[in-house]
Amino acid sequence: MVGSIFRLDSIECNDEEIWTIRMVLCSEHEHKLETLFQHMKNELNNGETNILVFGHLLRKMGKLDDAEKYYRRSLNTFSYDDSNRALCYHALGLVADDKGDYESSLIWYKKALEIFLRILKSNDPNIALIHNSIAIIYQHKGNYNLALESYENALTIWKEVFGDDHPHVAICLNNISNVYRNEKKYSKALECVEKALVIFQKHLPADHSDLASTYGSIGNIHLCLGHHNQALQYYNLSLKIYEKCHPSQHPDIAITLSNISSVYEDKNEYQQALVYLERASDIYRDLLPSTHPNVIQLEQSIKRVSAKLK
Repeated sequence: MVGSIFRLDSIECNDEEIWTIRMVLCSEHEHKLETLFQHMKNELNNGETNILVFGHLLRKMGKLDDAEKYYRRSLNTFSYDDSNRALCYHALGLVADDKGDYESSLIWYKKALEIFLRILKSNDPNIALIHNSIAIIYQHKGNYNLALESYENALTIWKEVFGDDHPHVAICLNNISNVYRNEKKYSKALECVEKALVIFQKHLPADHSDLASTYGSIGNIHLCLGHHNQALQYYNLSLKIYEKCHPSQHPDIAITLSNISSVYEDKNEYQQALVYLERASDIYRDLLPSTHPNVIQLEQSIKRVSAKLK
């Protein structure tokens, strides 16, 4: 089976804490995904301990509770000043963010930053990673000035270490564009995200999730500007990638479906909007608690669109 490519179907843990991984052997026509798989392999082995890789896979599959459980257990294997302990704190912050628990996420990130500032040089890329993640939480909370400040801290380090033409720089530019969009500075937002897209297209496989995220960001800007056709074009590009690189029940797919529904609602095509909202709801129902901000917002959207159909 050397050289064979498998697609992860599910990862489950039973009451006795025995993990079962189900994989499906890809057929020959799917071997075009090999470039993507190799890139993902490189990402997952970017210096972090292999102990954490399994947790990352769980999170990528949307198995947030399992990922959190795995990371919490892994903490016990690391010493107080171990960089892997900081990376584990960061991973727990990512899970909390995915769950919509922004306060807990911020606490985990600050724990990680405290360790990194103590043991690493001030321009270490891992410090930039934490600044970027903290900025995302500030953005969720509507603290845009603090978000931009943290993004700039991350961007400065990444540019110093990697240069202007690097995927980490692109990630930060994409995130900054989202802040500008929230502030209704659409020209600045589009300028940042287009720079990010050029970098990503140069360095990433065509089916990478970071490209999907960037297409989604461009779609968001066009939706805000009332450019419905362009918004749908970029949202569909994003959805196509997410459906290829994620399990069918994944939050990124639900978010994109919800974004597409917003375009149809804006066009007064309420029945079509409701179809996409219900598809997104089916995904969230299996993944997130009813108190999650995305679930609450989605339910409000369904009620609003349904009322317009009456």
